[in-house]
Amino acid sequence: MKRILASILLCLLILLIYTRASAEPLYAGVQIDDDSAGVLFGYTMDKRYSIEAHYTKSNSSISHAGVTVDTSSTGVGIVGIARFPMKLSNVLPYSLFLKGGYQHTSSSETCSIPSTATLTLPYNNTIDSSKNQALFGGGAELDLAKNLTGRLGLDFLGEQRSLYLAAIYSF
Repeated sequence: MKRILASILLCLLILLIYTRASAEPLYAGVQIDDDSAGVLFGYTMDKRYSIEAHYTKSNSSISHAGVTVDTSSTGVGIVGIARFPMKLSNVLPYSLFLKGGYQHTSSSETCSIPSTATLTLPYNNTIDSSKNQALFGGGAELDLAKNLTGRLGLDFLGEQRSLYLAAIYSF
């Protein structure tokens, strides 16, 4: 996990140095979906292609009959994005996009059962896991202002689907 983060940060640092020399835009944004929130950083090579790194965090808790399961997960990934600019009359410029890449997900689940449910001593256990998966997706981006873009997308990560909204600022 630390190697992946270090690799992503090193790539972004190299891109930042290159960007300052070539005046190509970097962008950053926030992303939310039904159960997580995150940040994203990207480098736009031209109007059609970009490379993007993202970090997402999710926490949830389920409680039933005294049994509580708390789940915390984080995802770190990198994707390549291909945009297809569209133009309709009387509509702001927008793009359809496809993306593909890789994500490393770490999760921790803590199960708590009180003594009233087990009739013995309370039970607590934590299970940690991680997995590497291919990430594919697509959606639409709408240019809201000169440096501000709104994004609506659908990601496929393993067997999971995630519909998300993002706000992106280019600098």
